[in-house]
Amino acid sequence: MNICVVGTGYVLVTGTCFAEMGNTVWCVDINQEKIAALQAGKVPIYEPGLKELIEKNLGEGRLFFTTLLQEGLAEALFCFIAVGTPPAAGLKDQFYQ
Repeated sequence: MNICVVGTGYVLVTGTCFAEMGNTVWCVDINQEKIAALQAGKVPIYEPGLKELIEKNLGEGRLFFTTLLQEGLAEALFCFIAVGTPPAAGLKDQFYQ
């Protein structure tokens, strides 16, 4: 199953666990530096075992990170939106590059 998770804060644990269960998961965030770090296997939060699971699922081609919402949603059956509500409507445009 293909899943999109919008946000890479603590919901990163959820997305990684979905991948560990055999799903293809795209995690989307507007922060390019954070996405680049995640793609390199660097984890921005501490959760026991998370780094190892991210590395494993990146290597097995089940976990992906992107700044492009349309890429994350392309084949997603489910989308979990786990971000704060933007204070201004114009912020949504940051996802569409």
